[in-house]
Amino acid sequence: MIVGAINAITKAPLTQRTVPAPPQSGDDSSDALSRLGNLTEAAAHSRKALAEERLKQLREQMSQLMLFDMTPGALASQSAQFAKELKAAAEDFAGAFEALAAIANADTAGMSLAQQAYLDLDDGPQATMPVHNEADMETMASFASTARQIDSMAERASGRLDPRDGAVTRMAEARSIASAIVGLMTSLSKASAPRAFYW
Repeated sequence: MIVGAINAITKAPLTQRTVPAPPQSGDDSSDALSRLGNLTEAAAHSRKALAEERLKQLREQMSQLMLFDMTPGALASQSAQFAKELKAAAEDFAGAFEALAAIANADTAGMSLAQQAYLDLDDGPQATMPVHNEADMETMASFASTARQIDSMAERASGRLDPRDGAVTRMAEARSIASAIVGLMTSLSKASAPRAFYW
């Protein structure tokens, strides 16, 4: 009985039995790094898209607000709120853009200067080089333009505010944040400009 049971379990000859191959540790670590890089890039793209969407929403809200005749204090407060929200979106966009640029630069780090110059002069699509993306440059300009509009809102309120009112502080805060956003986008766009080569 016992012998029969053993034979039933081991019907296949020993030579036909297969042993699972040992895992390739080198391939696994390489794949893990590749997956991590892809996740990092995907997260940066997602963060940038969310920042662009928030910018669009803020611009729409500002356009609707212009239809109403607000008191100076309310206008100062609203401009400060818009400035804070725009700043958060601008910082997210800048961080994501710089992360994508770093990924692209890592891909070209091993290239010679001649190869990098060829990429700069190539008229074809620069999918791996976000610094050449016209849509991103337009988004930077839109962030700066929106910040200037907020500054204008705050400035309109400033002339009618009572100096003893706390809204004066909010107005000054809005103008300071708006100026910082313009500075951020200006420096980002300058750093993102294509490199020029002179022969």
